[in-house]
Amino acid sequence: MLFYSFGVLLVPMQHSLGWSRSFLSGAFSAGLVVSALLTVPVGRWLDRRPARPLFLGAGTAAAVLVAAWAASGSRLVFAAVWVGLGACQAVLFYDAAFVVLAKRYRGQERNAAITTVTLLAGLASTIFAPAVAGLDAALGWRGAVGCLAGLTALVCLPAFALGLRPSQPRSAEPPPVADAPHHSVLPRQALAEPSFWLLTAAYVLSAVTTFGVAVHLVPFLKARGMSTAAAAMVLGAVGLVQVLGRSCFIKLSARRPTVRVATWVLAAKGVGLVALLAIGGPPGLVVFFVAVYGSANGIATLTRATTVAEMYGPSHYGAIAGVIASLSGLAGALAPYGVAVGAGWAGGDRPVFFALAALSVLAAGVNHLAAQASTRAGEGIIRDPAVMPTAGAYDAAVLPGGVGPAPRPLAEPT
Repeated sequence: MLFYSFGVLLVPMQHSLGWSRSFLSGAFSAGLVVSALLTVPVGRWLDRRPARPLFLGAGTAAAVLVAAWAASGSRLVFAAVWVGLGACQAVLFYDAAFVVLAKRYRGQERNAAITTVTLLAGLASTIFAPAVAGLDAALGWRGAVGCLAGLTALVCLPAFALGLRPSQPRSAEPPPVADAPHHSVLPRQALAEPSFWLLTAAYVLSAVTTFGVAVHLVPFLKARGMSTAAAAMVLGAVGLVQVLGRSCFIKLSARRPTVRVATWVLAAKGVGLVALLAIGGPPGLVVFFVAVYGSANGIATLTRATTVAEMYGPSHYGAIAGVIASLSGLAGALAPYGVAVGAGWAGGDRPVFFALAALSVLAAGVNHLAAQASTRAGEGIIRDPAVMPTAGAYDAAVLPGGVGPAPRPLAEPT
């Protein structure tokens, strides 16, 4: 309701309000910028305080602001609404949920918990892209957004009130032993490591692709002769395949570090976009783009969340993951506006989508460097002993012959 619906309603709002695509995309991007800037403070809050008050407050504000979006008729009000919704997104998007789950669960149990949430939440575009297109056809874009406001209040607020009650952290970790204690890295230690910034760069590049495609895919397909409903169905199909891709994540991460899995996943996003542009038609659109890009994009969400937990531990997960999420969010926030401006400058979306494909491939290369740096330094791939089902499995997965680096001394045990 706070993300995928905007791309579906972008053209109807443009025609109804008479505002440019660049302005509308810019207001949406402004909200994403606010969301990115608040990600670190939200993560630090969740490191120290209960989650329920923050989630209930953001959910209530979101319902009110979505209603204000439906009623907005001036540029100033429209922009102000999206700035406010950006503050809500910092709490209601994946990253805050990942902090809650990373603190409650460990190892493969944590991976399973995060996967379960994203399997269901991954249906966001599958459900709401075609649903919002149908509501727009029946009620107009204002009526459609009004329905979204009601759903935000009726579904999200009871879920937060009932599901985020305080509870004791659970752990799937084996009992600590003298030579392999579970540690959490301090934020300043993480930020001093080259692998952290390489990992951040990889997901910054990936975010540009994800956000740019999500907001502009429907206009891109409409320019090639598709109806709004058909284009929304394609966006929804990408979301469905994201869910199917995530269902494979537990097996993919069971015997290898997720930082390794991520390299192939990020490269696959670029392959899917190239197939869309180079092949075209139903084969390129359905077989390659929806299947390859969709599944890879879904798994990438999981690799970012679990890689940070594996490398740096749970105690300061909110602060550390918040830095990556914040910078990725800033880059992603600028992507919808950048794609709109780039398409106008290039005379169409096609060159910009090729550039997005190139950024995905570059992200894979940078992530590979992060994995190499992490291996050389003896970093996070061996910090979380609960991740692997058997001792030494990470070492065997990292270096030929099963020889892995010894863990360096770390500070602050949990």
